[in-house]
Amino acid sequence: MKALILGGGGFIGLHLARRLVGDGHDVTIVDDFSRGKRDRDLAKVRRHPQVTVVSGDLTTAETWAGLPRGFDRVFHLAAVVGVRNVEQDPLRTMRVNSLTTLHLVDWVTSDDTVFFASTSEVYAGSVEAGLAPVPTAEDAQLLVPDPGAPRSAYGVSKLFGEAALLHAARAKGFAVVIGRYHNVYGPRMGTDHVIPEMLLRGMRGEDPFRVPGADQTRAFCYVDDAVEATVRLVATPAAFGRVVHIGDDTSEIAIRDLAHVVLSACGRTAQLRPEAPAAHSVTRRCPDIGLLRKLVDFEPAVSLVDGVRRTYAWYREFAESGSGPAAGTSRLPIAFYYGAGNLDRLAAYRRVVLQPDYYTPEELAYLRDRGVHPLAYLSLSEDQGPPAPWQRPDRNPDWGGAMVHVDHPGWVAHVTRQARTALDAGFSGLFLDTLNVELTHPEDVPHLTALVAALRDEADTAYILANRGFGMLPQLAELVDGILFESFSVRWTEDGYAPWPPDVLEHHAQIAERLLEFDLDLYSLDYADGGLVEFAVRRARQFGLHSFISDRALSRL
Repeated sequence: MKALILGGGGFIGLHLARRLVGDGHDVTIVDDFSRGKRDRDLAKVRRHPQVTVVSGDLTTAETWAGLPRGFDRVFHLAAVVGVRNVEQDPLRTMRVNSLTTLHLVDWVTSDDTVFFASTSEVYAGSVEAGLAPVPTAEDAQLLVPDPGAPRSAYGVSKLFGEAALLHAARAKGFAVVIGRYHNVYGPRMGTDHVIPEMLLRGMRGEDPFRVPGADQTRAFCYVDDAVEATVRLVATPAAFGRVVHIGDDTSEIAIRDLAHVVLSACGRTAQLRPEAPAAHSVTRRCPDIGLLRKLVDFEPAVSLVDGVRRTYAWYREFAESGSGPAAGTSRLPIAFYYGAGNLDRLAAYRRVVLQPDYYTPEELAYLRDRGVHPLAYLSLSEDQGPPAPWQRPDRNPDWGGAMVHVDHPGWVAHVTRQARTALDAGFSGLFLDTLNVELTHPEDVPHLTALVAALRDEADTAYILANRGFGMLPQLAELVDGILFESFSVRWTEDGYAPWPPDVLEHHAQIAERLLEFDLDLYSLDYADGGLVEFAVRRARQFGLHSFISDRALSRL
């Protein structure tokens, strides 16, 4: 089977892709990655020979014109989602969610089978008005009390999508199933939903533990169960042309009780502190999945306790690796600081890159005792020391450092000695700079790779972060633990900071996508101020990079 997943870089979309690939199917993922992340999970899926990933804006006709055809299943999960995103920009929500569906309507043919991801949000007004009983069936009356309310934009856009596809299916003769998802949760769903948000606070040890809407109830469905129901529905002709709930009606729970489940998964106890619920949040939500059971003989397989534990394990793994959404639960991912002191501010970061001569062993111990991993700066192809036999006549035009013969035995011994001195002083690892010799002396690429290998042996299991070094891939990826993309989005000029031109940004994007093929921690460092800070952070996040923003002298924390 050949499957097309629109929005396949997102939460449910990538879990669905993983399931279909595991079943032996060919999968094409289309996403603009404005929310769906280019991260390790996506990288693992895309490495499969049966997976194709297309980066494109599904609100434009150009993207659709470039898509192949001949798919047995089309899953439409592309949408603006998340209460915060919807309320911040309801117009964008309406525009994106409507246009992607209208383009799909024009694109499909009578041979296609389409699944459309809808939402339990369509019932919000009905439940609060007493028009829809709980548990709620698919034939409940629908009410939108205030179409102009920002939060209404999501539910209204999904209702529009349902109607558009049902009418189009009848007019054009294709098969469609509407699946209304109810409170699906699981690994890699971001940080803005109730279960991961609680998990992250539990991992931080919050006490008292805040519980907004403690008396409200929800029925949560683990993502693997939601995917199972989705796969079964599109293979069941009796479901074509119907709206079907996808959820778990066996797991309805009060939010205060959910807090206990979350804390137990985190291995913690805490006093609960009930708080007022979010505005426009319904008191109770639970689906009636009788129709789903009848159509595909579905029964949820993952209990809430087990599902929360699995979700916790994923977020915990990324917190411990310094990667992913949980990495910032207790501290920021990384800082680059080439000044002295500021120990208390440095303690806010998980990793800090420092100049070895500026910190004493006692100061390094202070940082390590607070969970910080200091990395010592090392330059591998430039030397700012006194004249030496390994130096070349050419110099770095920005800093004035002398280029070196990387394979000179004296230089290799000098750098290795610097690394050992830093590690003995208390640094947790090394930061390797000036690796872009493919741009200056390409003949030195194999020699520089050998030098990094020597430092790997010297450092043993200590953490090594490389700055760029893209000309040394893939060998470099076997020798280091992380890669930094310096000046990923913004550069400095004689007139101050400025974004790279579009062609350079696209080239950098291609490199970033390649980096995701490797099992490495990925970071970006941009020099920016003003509005460019938000631009750099947003773009780094889009490509799955942990960002740090500073001034040209790296004097800002």
